[in-house]
Amino acid sequence: MEDIAYYGLIGLGPGAMLGLLALGLVLVYRGTGVLNLAHTSQAALGAYMYAYFSNSMGIPLALSLLAAVLCAGLSGVLVQLLVMRPLRLASPLTQLIASTGVLLVIQAGLLLAFTSDAQSVKSLLPTAPLDLWDGRSIGRDRLLLVVVAIVVTTILWAIFRYSRYGAITAAVAENPIAGQTLGHDPGRIAIGSWFLGGVLAGLAGSLLAPLSGLNLVAFLSLLVPVLAAALGGGLVSFPLTIVGGIGIGVAQSEATVHTDVRGAGTIATFALLVLLMLLRGRAIPSRGFVGTRMPSLGDGRIRWALVLPTFAVTILLVWVVLPVEWNFALLTSLLVAIPMLSVVVVTGYAGQVSLAPFALAGVGAVVASELAHDHPGIPFLLLLLIGGICAIPFGFVLAFTARRMRGASLGIITLGFSVLLYATVFSRSDLVTVPSPTILGLDLTPIIDPRRYLTVVILVFVIFGLLVANLRRSQGGRRLIAVRGNERAAASIGINVNGAKTTAFVISAFIAAVGGVLLAFRSTAVVYGNFDPLSSISQLGWTVIGGLGWIIGPLVGMTFASGGVGNQVVASAYNDQFAWLPMVGGVVLLVTILLNPDGIVSVNVSLVRRLATRRRRNAPARIPEPATPQLQRGTRTRRALTLTDVRMSFGAVHVLKGVSLTVEPGTVHGLIGPNGAGKTTLLDVISGFAHPQSGQVCLGNDSLRRMPTWKRSRLGIGRSFQSLELFDDLDVYDNIRAASEINRRDHVVRELIRPQEVSLSPAGWEAVRLLELDGVLDRRIEELSYGKRHLVAIARALATDSDIVLLDEPAAGLDEVETAELRTLIRRIAEQSGIGVLLIEHDVELVMDVSDVVTALNFGEVIASGAPSEVRKAPEVIASYLGEEIENVGSADLTAGAHGGVL
Repeated sequence: MEDIAYYGLIGLGPGAMLGLLALGLVLVYRGTGVLNLAHTSQAALGAYMYAYFSNSMGIPLALSLLAAVLCAGLSGVLVQLLVMRPLRLASPLTQLIASTGVLLVIQAGLLLAFTSDAQSVKSLLPTAPLDLWDGRSIGRDRLLLVVVAIVVTTILWAIFRYSRYGAITAAVAENPIAGQTLGHDPGRIAIGSWFLGGVLAGLAGSLLAPLSGLNLVAFLSLLVPVLAAALGGGLVSFPLTIVGGIGIGVAQSEATVHTDVRGAGTIATFALLVLLMLLRGRAIPSRGFVGTRMPSLGDGRIRWALVLPTFAVTILLVWVVLPVEWNFALLTSLLVAIPMLSVVVVTGYAGQVSLAPFALAGVGAVVASELAHDHPGIPFLLLLLIGGICAIPFGFVLAFTARRMRGASLGIITLGFSVLLYATVFSRSDLVTVPSPTILGLDLTPIIDPRRYLTVVILVFVIFGLLVANLRRSQGGRRLIAVRGNERAAASIGINVNGAKTTAFVISAFIAAVGGVLLAFRSTAVVYGNFDPLSSISQLGWTVIGGLGWIIGPLVGMTFASGGVGNQVVASAYNDQFAWLPMVGGVVLLVTILLNPDGIVSVNVSLVRRLATRRRRNAPARIPEPATPQLQRGTRTRRALTLTDVRMSFGAVHVLKGVSLTVEPGTVHGLIGPNGAGKTTLLDVISGFAHPQSGQVCLGNDSLRRMPTWKRSRLGIGRSFQSLELFDDLDVYDNIRAASEINRRDHVVRELIRPQEVSLSPAGWEAVRLLELDGVLDRRIEELSYGKRHLVAIARALATDSDIVLLDEPAAGLDEVETAELRTLIRRIAEQSGIGVLLIEHDVELVMDVSDVVTALNFGEVIASGAPSEVRKAPEVIASYLGEEIENVGSADLTAGAHGGVL
């Protein structure tokens, strides 16, 4: 117990500084809504400036601390003015990637200015030991750090609890538009938040440096415990955040001392971070979730007329033209480009933010290197395969976390995964010797002549590039892109969202790990420390520069790799190595995000795409023919949808109170009610996005209770959304095809090699012809009118060949002509296809005209149900719309009320 108490005290000081760092992170988040991944780099900036002012310039420690803190605060102001202010309307994901660009710039700047060597720093606080018990002692500075953290926390809590500044900051952060109308400038609030956040980072870094020393990788590794502490406070509470930081510091100290496991403290912190993130996450986003606009995608078409000559010319250059130093530079760049291809799969195609590609590459490197060291006779090609396969379980682990997280949250977890592997595996200081790689008896050792090894690397990149291109055009690729575009809509057409994410992470892990094996075997002495977390962040940044959704994006981004082609280009021009290249890469990343988040490649192909679009519009649209004869779907036996006593509550709010209704096949069942009546919640219950506390939802004799959304869709529940929620990255044909092939088995491995061109199902073709979409199948969603988009959304729901289709306000935003056409289409769907339609619509006249049965809700209760002629005159229904007592309604007609029939 004495040891536990002592080492708990030892961890108080570092824990207090973790908490202080987390306070700055929370402060920026509360004031701007930005999760700043560059926060610990700002702390490193403060620490290095404090050491420079005090050690190199001889400035007194107190003044050095003040200057360092102001430098860190100024860095926050510059970030807000130059980066975040132009991105204030961008998605949180874009802002997150921008913060990684800031991180790269700060890290590169510190590396240029101070090198990577660890340095000692003098402490401003008294370090004299304080005697405890049994001859033990503790530095007074560690205890004073706790006092500093508590004082700062108290001041922040008081400011945000009682001051006008705190009230204004909270109000502007919650609703910037409302804050502006009251005369408060969100920009000034943001500047203040970033400045104070930088000040806290600089203060914590300067005070922590005397305990930990100056080390850039160590400061970057602090990001995981800092995020865990901030999440412990819910990114809101200052007291809980500081308690979380101190608790993490104590836990790390105890775990490090009382266990023999390498990186035990990091393991404990990562476990806490995962637990907090999983508790805060959701399997499927809520109804109000706004999908992140991802960078544009390439079409995945393999242009052999370009690929084969380019490959031949490259091989010729390598073997005949390029000098040895250029081949070495090209080898370095391509070794980085292969793991970058994994980023294209997991982030570009599937939309899952991963900061772990280089960590997965390290897994492959470790497995293959250890095997080759212990068993030198294993063939090199087999080592590549084994390294890739052994990384697959780690891909499954990351996919599991992605089930309940997305966007910035997933980026945090994958960064934590990188830090965890670095602390437990990659931080080994010893070298691992491996035999020279050989294939068919040919020695590939690149130490003297890299051409053979470079040829193998080129072949691997080309093969993986072709596989990734095939994935883009395959059924599995369409599912990944649908998930990237909108998880709710993807689940509603029968796509297993978790399965799609798992596919992306597994393929990504394999590609990255094979790249890691190649990277390890470029030398017979393998250094695991090269697979550090900053490299994973850098790779995401470089891929963004080239283009996340483009296979040739890594070929552009790889030029920023240290020692690669970019270095060689500058060395040729200036006769010197270009040490500023990492800094330039960070700046280019920020400029790319600010000017064109789609990446450099998309700029070059956008003009070609626009010209192709013009030519396509001038030519008659070619509609592919159905692969099988069209079926007479109206003759198929369909099942009724039955709801019995469905009750749904959110906390103390009862949204649905014993709702019962039946939707018969071949009929239209209208669902009306004022705003807040529970209509859309009822559709969420039917489609599986919400689970009622009691009651039954059945399709025919099959109970849907606790069945996930994608299984309900495959069973026979189709749905459209009020906000349409189409897949903007797919054209009209592929939007419908993604829904029409949900019952087709997905052969991912086979389609990676040779994707099949599958036509629409009979149900898909019938939906196209029923809604007259033949002429727009090759159009992108953004090219369609709003009315046409509504029809595509309905067609996508019909293409699942459902028994019941749920239409959520399909007439929203349509003019009178389009509404009249929609009325005819809804009746045609029910009568010609035999599908049961459950229709929510605020246009009461439309519902009454088109429905066979109408059910009215108010405050979650059924107040009337029956024929439209009966429901329109029900006093309870009229009262619910007019807001009057029933006895005052009289014999009024609902559609003749003061609202003109559109409510």
